Amino acid sequence: MMLREISSEADIRRLAKVAKQVWREANTSFCSEEQVEYMIAKYQSFEAISGQLINGYRYFVMEQDGEICAYMGVQPQGPTLFLSKFYVMKPYRGAGLFSAGLEVLKQLCRDNDMCSIYLTVNRNNTHAYEVYLHKGFNVICEEVNDIGFGFVMDDYIMELIVD
Repeated sequence: MMLREISSEADIRRLAKVAKQVWREANTSFCSEEQVEYMIAKYQSFEAISGQLINGYRYFVMEQDGEICAYMGVQPQGPTLFLSKFYVMKPYRGAGLFSAGLEVLKQLCRDNDMCSIYLTVNRNNTHAYEVYLHKGFNVICEEVNDIGFGFVMDDYIMELIVD
């Protein structure tokens, strides 16, 4: 498994295509199809990812034989690292990619004097929530945000202290 940071236009287009697939798989059990399609356009389209990269986000992909198996998007925010996205493609779930990626993120924090990783997770995304708890994240608050077009994100904010 190879981990690399993306930066080229071709990388972004490839990631946006993968994101569209994995977001549909991962989110339709607790969000309507309309909301998922809206969120893909708003957060994971070529234009959205390009804009995020301009605004300090970093995206990493885990690949095997040229195929994206997982990806993560992060944004340093002072002493914390915001884990905006971490998705594992269905055939690779349960293969330890989340654990491996989390170790990369912890090292990124240590290398840049950041003390924690935080994320938002939909309160109805029970599986992801339980994985985060298992990996040491704790709920620090709850938040409901209007994301437009009548859709809201009803999330837990979770944090992992990096030692």
